[in-house]
Formats: sequence, C-alpha cells, structure tokens
Amino acid sequence: MSSIVYMYLPSNNLNIENYDIELQFNSDNAYSYIEDQLDIGYRIPGTQERVNCANYFINKFLEIDSNFTYVLHNFTVYSTECQNVLFKLNENRSNIVILGAHYDSRARATKDLVNKSAQVPGANDGASGCAVLIEIATILYMIKQNLSCQIWFLFFDAEDQGYDEGPGILGWDWCEGSQAFVSDIHYFYDSETENFDCMILLDMVGGENLQFINEQHSTSSLLDELFAIGRELGYISEFPINAIREDIIDDHLAFINFGIPSADLIIKFWDRNPDWPHHHTTQDNISYISKESLKATGDTVEQFIYNNYFADVNDTYTGNYPWSVDKNMLNLDLLISIIIIVAVVGISTILYLYKHQNSEKEVELLKG
Repeated sequence: MSSIVYMYLPSNNLNIENYDIELQFNSDNAYSYIEDQLDIGYRIPGTQERVNCANYFINKFLEIDSNFTYVLHNFTVYSTECQNVLFKLNENRSNIVILGAHYDSRARATKDLVNKSAQVPGANDGASGCAVLIEIATILYMIKQNLSCQIWFLFFDAEDQGYDEGPGILGWDWCEGSQAFVSDIHYFYDSETENFDCMILLDMVGGENLQFINEQHSTSSLLDELFAIGRELGYISEFPINAIREDIIDDHLAFINFGIPSADLIIKFWDRNPDWPHHHTTQDNISYISKESLKATGDTVEQFIYNNYFADVNDTYTGNYPWSVDKNMLNLDLLISIIIIVAVVGISTILYLYKHQNSEKEVELLKG
C-alpha cells in the first residue's frame, strides 16, 4: 500500500451502544495463525510458498466445516500466476459483508536500513489481517444461523509489491489482486438476487502500539462506526478521537470505486513511524506482534457484526447503516462547487471590468 498526504484534524465521533454479548475472539489463536504463515515462508507471488499459504487457508476453513464454500480466483501479473482466495459463509443470505486482508509478503525489504534486497517476513503486513479473518470465521460459523447476512472472507494476493523506496517486484503496482478481483466480481455473486452491504479491510492490525488512522478513501460513515465500536469496547488508544488522516492506496479502494461502502483499518506506517518502524523491513517478524493489538482488532470486527447482523439485536442500536454517507466525498463535492463559484465570479468580474472600461472610452470619444 502507498500513502499520499496526511494531517492532524479532529474526527467526527459517533455515539453508539454496543449489543451486549460476550465476545469470543481468541488472540492466542490469531497469534498462532501468524506463526503458521511465517513457518510457510515468504509468501511472494509466483512462489511455492504462496501456493502453500493459499492451501493453508483452505485447510483451516475446511477444519471449520468440511463443506465450507471457497472459490479460487486465478489471475496473472506480467505472466506471474497469482491467486485470491474467497470463502463464503451463509450463502443463503442475500446481503453480503466482505472481510478482507492480503496474504502476500513483500519480495524486497525496500525500507530496511541494512539489506534492502532481503525478503520481508510479513508478520504484521499481511499475516496479521489473515490471522484475524481465520479466527473470526471460526467464531461466526458457530452462530451462522443467527446472522442476517452473508459473509465473505477474502484473502488477496499481489497487494504489496509496488514502489516505495524501491520496487517490491519491478514494474508491479500496489493492490493488483483486489483490482483483478473487482474486475471479475460479477463471477462471484448474482447481481439480481445479492447485494453488497460493505467491505472491511484489515491491514497491519497486529503490531505493537496499535493505533488506527482515519483513512480518507474509506467511506466515513462506516469507518466512524468501527472507531465508535472499538472505543466503546475500551480500545481508546487503538481508535483515537483525533486520529491521523491519510489517503491510503489499499485493497479497499477497488471496492469503493465499484460502489461498495468500504473501510480500511490500518496504522501509520510511513516516515518510519516510531510506534511501529518495521514496515517493509526484515524486522516485520513475530517479535513485534502484539496479542493485545490482535484482540482489539478482532473484538471490534466481531462486535460490528453482532451490532448490525445478530438476529436478536433490537431496534435500539443506532449505527450508520447503510453507510451511504461519505463526508470525504461530500468535502470533495464542496471543494468542486467552491472552485466553480470562484471561477464564475472571476469571469463575471473580468467581463464587468471590460465593459466598464469600454464605456469610459465611449464617453471620452463623445466628449472629444
């Protein structure tokens, strides 16, 4: 993923009351799923380790249910074979919630101070989000009959190979896998009978000193609700009131462009952030993974599902569903309107001055 620009601004706060239910997310399990992925090796597109990791996800979901529906989405990037992996829970429901994470690890540690050509373990940047998805799938499967939505667990390949201080893989862009998936999304659902409620992306959610940013491409009403849920659970530092604002090129962007409300739970990773300075270095390993961070992320996403889709939820919960409001887009529209108004006023002023000058010249000629 790549960042564009950021600034400190206060974020709008949503007051919510979480549905009262005991959360089941187990951070020990999630931590072990990260270890499993690291044991597989470097999950770089086009390698056997990438294939083994996809098979690992399949095996974990088949352990949940031997009939768990999954779809392999094959695509190529510059002739390199890549693969997204999609798992579907509650296919009988018509409204779909997508939970996503990328599983490829970066081919080159372009921000490493010692060895920029080394491969990146990808414990946080990739494996952490995938680990949270596996644990949430295990939990939600147990109560699937009580959920009023279909849930997709979507693992992206070929996300993390773009250019920052150098290329991950020469010529590759960021988020190749999610762009390929959305281009083919009509193959994976029936547009006449199914629709998408939202997409939540988990990216770098397990590192020490977790603090999410207010990602500006995200649909603001959806991201605001996730922040409110997390804060209501007591995760105040993880979901700060005055979160840093930043535009991130990440896997959610293709879904936003497709028209699906989407949110990116991601940290500040640029400028060698002192809270987590291991982005795209060889230090992105298990040593800097925090079970507390995994717990904060998993609890928040699990609670989000209960608040909006648990069958016994009464009408007192007031979130932002259907997440159709995007203040960021409204601000862009407002900016465009201001530019148009300024342009019209400017042109009108120029025309007025031009006519006024011509009138003065006519008066002088008459006097002459």
